[in-house]
Amino acid sequence: MRRRDFLAAGGALLLAGCSRSGSSPAAAPTTSAASTSAAGSAAASTSAAPTPTEEPAPTPGTPAEILARSTVPVLCFHQIREFRADDSAYARTIITPPAVLTAQLQALRDGGHTPVTAPALVDHLQYGTALPDRPVLLTFDDGSVTHATAALPVLREFGFPAAFFPMTVVLDKPDWLSSDQLRELDAAGMTIGAHSWDHQRVDQLTGDQWTEQLDDPRATLAGILGHPVDLLAYPHGMWDQEALPHVAAAGYRAAFQLSEPTDPAQPLLTIRRIMPPPTWDGATLLAHLESDF
Repeated sequence: MRRRDFLAAGGALLLAGCSRSGSSPAAAPTTSAASTSAAGSAAASTSAAPTPTEEPAPTPGTPAEILARSTVPVLCFHQIREFRADDSAYARTIITPPAVLTAQLQALRDGGHTPVTAPALVDHLQYGTALPDRPVLLTFDDGSVTHATAALPVLREFGFPAAFFPMTVVLDKPDWLSSDQLRELDAAGMTIGAHSWDHQRVDQLTGDQWTEQLDDPRATLAGILGHPVDLLAYPHGMWDQEALPHVAAAGYRAAFQLSEPTDPAQPLLTIRRIMPPPTWDGATLLAHLESDF
């Protein structure tokens, strides 16, 4: 929520302060009835100005309330490109050809779903703010250059927002997002979050690795974008209870996982997502949204 402070005009005080300048009462000029009337009108106008009221801070929901709101589908994509001969069988489950992405997004639009921004979803979960009918969040993990070259044009075609979670170790390297492309995504209305430094599972981190994998990527991305970054997507979608205090201490407002049930005690740090494989046509995708969330 944004707050603004308003200053009331001080016209009456200005008039009073300028009426004398060190002269004796006998030397003071005679005040005409017209000027007296004008000053009175200015004072009346000033006193009649409405007193601004500050909007109350939103009240965060309880874990149970946040959990009850956790019904918005969140989709996770990875590389957006055509298959190559050397792609492994597993890689082919997380590579989405551009035509497939277009068909799936078309199905969302035709099915009455409205993609929302990641901050809007988190506000809804945390504070109960309203979302449009049938909301959905689109996310893209890892930081493939195809997020800028292939995904962004399709998102712009549909007018859809999305969130992107790059590893910072790959930034500005061949086949991965550059710093300029990150700024392009940000300027296009997309949300940028962290995805660790080099894709280490947070349920296996120890010691100084927490800073390297959680704190440093957040600072790196903020330096590139010029504003704070407070969302995280867990590498491999994996998390455990020991990781959650470290995620919160690193300054993340919310974090996204994959497939596992949302934690009832920390629902904002375990927001669930699903990965639509490239074998899903539009109807299949819509059916899964109805059954999985």
